[in-house]
Amino acid sequence: MFSNDLINITLSKPYRATNELEYLKKVLDSGQVASLGEFSHQCESWFELHLKCKKALMTHSCTAALEVIALMIEIKPGDEVILPSFTFVSTANAFALRGARIRFADSLPHHPNVHPESILSLISSRTKAIVVVHYAGMAVDMDPLLEVCKERNIFLIEDAAQGMQSTYKNKPVGTIGDFATFSFHDTKPVSCGEGGMLVINRSEYISLAEQILEKGTNRIEFKKGGIRSYDWQCLGSSYGASQLQAAVLFAQLEEIDLIFESRKKIWQIYSDELNFGNSSIRFPYLFNYSEYNTSIFYLEVLRPGFRNYLIHKFEAKGIQVSFHYKCLHLSPFGKQWKEGDLPNAKYWEENILRLPLHPFLTGGDVKKIASLLEEFLTAFE
Repeated sequence: MFSNDLINITLSKPYRATNELEYLKKVLDSGQVASLGEFSHQCESWFELHLKCKKALMTHSCTAALEVIALMIEIKPGDEVILPSFTFVSTANAFALRGARIRFADSLPHHPNVHPESILSLISSRTKAIVVVHYAGMAVDMDPLLEVCKERNIFLIEDAAQGMQSTYKNKPVGTIGDFATFSFHDTKPVSCGEGGMLVINRSEYISLAEQILEKGTNRIEFKKGGIRSYDWQCLGSSYGASQLQAAVLFAQLEEIDLIFESRKKIWQIYSDELNFGNSSIRFPYLFNYSEYNTSIFYLEVLRPGFRNYLIHKFEAKGIQVSFHYKCLHLSPFGKQWKEGDLPNAKYWEENILRLPLHPFLTGGDVKKIASLLEEFLTAFE
């Protein structure tokens, strides 16, 4: 049994890449710190090369990338957008801001990902878009959604905030729908404090996306030398990323294999150390069509009401653990669109326990966490 001394282990901690300071100095010395610079271009080129997507545009956040999509597809009052209840509020906000009616879909019973059948049951003549969230880097089953979206001319959008290095049937997450977004928030494996990437898989939308990104102007075309001046073309906003963000992100992209290798090692230690056969917890369900990217390590707490107790016990030891989303359909703002119970989403709100996972964790840290979890569980057997 461990002592009562605080251990001080955080849930997440940003990776520090070797070239971050060098690249930041380069940006500051250049005097060109705003968007549309060298490093954002390099980050975009990295995505286009590795994902083989039509176009990637760096934004100041994943939220911003989602808002660009809502403007691109011309969401307006009366349109309906189907998305998971079990997700971060940004997924819904981007479309609610344009006046869409949000239709909340339920999760799978055995995984927090959205249930394709729940989505299909909500489709109507007003459905403009479907947004899926690849929770914890595990891909949603996309094939049934691709089929219906093609048949009914519905936009399919991937919120891949947690999807770096994940795949669906050996295809990179983010390249399956019409559009996708990635997050580089400092809680993510690859981060630059804030930051996002918009991935466009339909070439006819590239020019429009570039205009929306730059305040609704054709400034990007102007920067490329294609025109002599630029003008206001459409609705837009200031969605681009600064070169300070981009410099940090590019330094991390250079070391992306090291980042995920270190996380996989930690994941494996958790797997080994938590293999003590307790019936109160279950490891994440893995699908054979998706490669898990270790963006999050969570456990399913099977004993009703026990998850919050475990959070309290860990925090008392100085170890930061957490749950994840609160259901949007039950939120004060989201209730305006509520149309029924979503029992699986509510289950995951109440039963996920997220454990620390970041490159600065040691094997000893993970063993302490596992030993404490076993101690807390055994006390209530």
